[in-house]
Amino acid sequence: MTQKRICLLTSGHPPFDERIFWKFAKSLDEAGYSVSIICSNQKINQDISGININGFDGDLYPKKKKIKTFYDIVVSINPDLIICSEMLPVFAGLQLKKNKPGVKVILDITEWYPENIAFKFSGIKRWIKYFQLFIPYIYVLIKVDHLIIGEYSKKKRYDFFAGKKPKTIIGYYPVLKYFNHKKPDLSTTEIVLGYAGVITFKRGIKNLLRVCKSLAQKYPEKKIKLLMFGRFTYQNEENEFKELSSAINNLNVEFVDWTDYDKMSPVIERMDICFDLRIRDFIYRNSLPIKIFEYMACGKPFIYSDIKPIRNEIDYENYGFLVNPENESEIISVIEAYLNNPKLADQHSINARRLIEESKNWESESDKLKELVNKLLA
Repeated sequence: MTQKRICLLTSGHPPFDERIFWKFAKSLDEAGYSVSIICSNQKINQDISGININGFDGDLYPKKKKIKTFYDIVVSINPDLIICSEMLPVFAGLQLKKNKPGVKVILDITEWYPENIAFKFSGIKRWIKYFQLFIPYIYVLIKVDHLIIGEYSKKKRYDFFAGKKPKTIIGYYPVLKYFNHKKPDLSTTEIVLGYAGVITFKRGIKNLLRVCKSLAQKYPEKKIKLLMFGRFTYQNEENEFKELSSAINNLNVEFVDWTDYDKMSPVIERMDICFDLRIRDFIYRNSLPIKIFEYMACGKPFIYSDIKPIRNEIDYENYGFLVNPENESEIISVIEAYLNNPKLADQHSINARRLIEESKNWESESDKLKELVNKLLA
């Protein structure tokens, strides 16, 4: 029997993105498919663990040239199924489908689109850009064979605009085998507050720094460390953050650059309490912050901005706290709840790891992906 071929296309993510490579590609490869990844933001051509990765440096390409380049590579692979992480490469997939009607095209939806692009503009330009992007997006939703949606909070929109299109929720849960459980140790003189992911002011980094400053002043007998695991998006924000943090007494800020997904755990294990104090604009208040699951996989209690997607996903009181990200005194009080009662942190740690082990892990979630692909290629 001929081995079925699957292509994962992305115009907005690196080839070793945790969802694309470490979850989708690896799971489909293990299921017996021939898997390729094509990206447009890095020139690369190599095979890793049986997965072919082919990319071109197309960030400055016009859209038509980028789509054509995707198409040329896809044609050379001749896949039976294509999974696209963004709208643009879908057009390459649909072009192949026109010439090879049996091919299946899936759109994997993980972001609020077109808000994530249009809302970078202001005033009337924002809404012009919104509708410029939204009209072709409706066309794509009609033409693809299936929608994968990363979380339930985004599904309602697609039930409205693509009501008859089949959909599957496939979550962001961690690959359990890559994460080790390590309870926080709040009995020492040092407390390590942690953050992992993209580093921007909109994601609440200045809020976290203000909390660290207050904590350092209130508890001079403790050594306060802020462990920042990731990369700044904007140079000016990085410069401002480092200038502000260097002026705070009794605060040690350590930066750890981003690494491969299977090497994240040792860094997170060093954290005592993990934070995400992002602003609550439309996109952030309606999106599930996916690093929360990696924190929980390592058994870390969390303090997060209070948003509905988290409340809908887990019974958060068993694992951490949700707060107003602008309310510094509230955040300090829940940190003190852990400092004054280390057993609470221990229990939250145990509960968090247990939840990931029992249900919210990729080893279980990947069954949905494999069942969907098997059905489409049957």
